[in-house]
Amino acid sequence: MEESTSPSIRRIVVALRHPDQLFTAEPIPPTSPDYTEYTAQPAMDTVRDMLLARQPARNARIELVIRLPRQHLHPGVQDELSVAVRRWVRVQNLLDVDATHAGGAVGRRLLALGIVSFLVFQLTSIVVRNSGGPDDAYLFEAVGEGLSVTSWVMLWFPVQLVTMEVWRSSIRRRRMRIIERMTVEVEEDPRATA
Repeated sequence: MEESTSPSIRRIVVALRHPDQLFTAEPIPPTSPDYTEYTAQPAMDTVRDMLLARQPARNARIELVIRLPRQHLHPGVQDELSVAVRRWVRVQNLLDVDATHAGGAVGRRLLALGIVSFLVFQLTSIVVRNSGGPDDAYLFEAVGEGLSVTSWVMLWFPVQLVTMEVWRSSIRRRRMRIIERMTVEVEEDPRATA
């Protein structure tokens, strides 16, 4: 993969052996010289991850240049791949929205359960700490502290679902909007052998 950047244009060049590699990983072992980031996973996944790592400016023009061997070039291949990329983005967005809704529902239920558990464990911790006498104060203090820590741990996962997962989903959707406005160009790969 080659990549050239300027303030207004981001150009990503992907060399593939056939058009399907844009969306489908090939079963190629790492010992093969053909094993690249585009054969280990679909090329669009690599492009998506790369755009997340170094997100272009909001108004930057994104160009995806797909280099193919001559035998895979035919009239209309550029339009076919442009439509396929748009369809891929639409499906990925729908899958992401569905996963976010499902995760949000689980997160809200777990958050309610986490808050109730937190309160129960905190109250139990207070009662246990105040129950000890002078002879066994250390034991009751240790058990009370353990219950207090447990209450915070039980709240961790629901809070993460409600906050972090929503944030990650927002980043993924923003990245997909960038990919959606990407222009697709197809050209012959001069290094490919027929």
